[in-house]
Amino acid sequence: MAKKDTYLALLRRGVDETTAMTLADSGLKIGEIKKLEEDQLVQNYGLKPEIARSVLEVIHSGTTKSGKERFLSGVLSGSAKKEPMDKIEEQRFKREQKDIMLELQEQRERLKMAKVEQFRSQKVVMNRLGKTIELIVKLENNFDDESKEEQRSKIRDQLETRGLEAARDHELLELEGTPQDIVDFRRKIVPKLCFHSCPGCGEEMDPRSSVNMDLTDDFGFICWDCGQEFSSAMADVVGTRMGVKKKWIAIDPSRKPREKVFRPPKAIKDTNIQDMIAADLAATGATADTIAAAVEESNLTSGLMSINEWIDQTLAVKGYIQAQEDREDFIIATGAGATKFNKWMKKAGLAFNKQTGQWTRWSDR
Repeated sequence: MAKKDTYLALLRRGVDETTAMTLADSGLKIGEIKKLEEDQLVQNYGLKPEIARSVLEVIHSGTTKSGKERFLSGVLSGSAKKEPMDKIEEQRFKREQKDIMLELQEQRERLKMAKVEQFRSQKVVMNRLGKTIELIVKLENNFDDESKEEQRSKIRDQLETRGLEAARDHELLELEGTPQDIVDFRRKIVPKLCFHSCPGCGEEMDPRSSVNMDLTDDFGFICWDCGQEFSSAMADVVGTRMGVKKKWIAIDPSRKPREKVFRPPKAIKDTNIQDMIAADLAATGATADTIAAAVEESNLTSGLMSINEWIDQTLAVKGYIQAQEDREDFIIATGAGATKFNKWMKKAGLAFNKQTGQWTRWSDR
């Protein structure tokens, strides 16, 4: 190890390889070389006077930047000259390089297909787990409503089988919680959050289509079957707590809103329609006869009536509105879409009868 250290130390100081190898083989160390003189190096170790003098100068001066650069350049470049590669070897090397590149490309494509297949399999498992959870929810609801013990035994066996399937898919997807948590959420929590039950007839309603539009200061509902008005349980709890302990929610009237409030559009000065039409005619330079002729020629805007006017006219003639009978007339007369028929009937405040399929006013029922 000492020979190697001496050899490398001499090379780092800029000594050539032959001289460094000669001094390292003789068993000398850097400290011992510093104590020698030029004559001793020449007579005892067979160095030339010029080389011996340069070795002593380099060792006494220490390591230099130029010596390190020469050592690194010798290590990186190498002393031996590169022999030209044979043509056959060159072709063989290119062929091997091409084979390696093709193999890498094949591995890349295989990895890509593996990722796609993994995503597809996870999607299949997720869809299967969702269907299993829905079936378990349905079975549990039937189990609670079933009175016969035989049917309850069959449903219990099906629940056990479906529960094992859900647990298997749940484990494959590495989801948190348990499959029963998902079932309880779908069966117990979701209906409470999404649906409301009428206290009168017990009919479940979607809150999006059962909001009572007459109550502007409260979040209330109305049952389209029995006509009973009620408010949600959460609204009752919040109203009770705000009434009992008003300190829970403090409203500062002088506090600015958190979000930016946009200014409302400016009111139109010309409230009279005739004045507005006269102003438009003066601005465009058109005459009333020209506009009337354009309206008569147009097949899109001429002859259309408002939705409220059509509802009033139809109710005055028939006393009710039915989708099967009046949908086509509604589309042609008002220009509204076919899918917006029920929405406009609800917006107009009409009541729907599920037995007859007719829309009527509350006062006519």
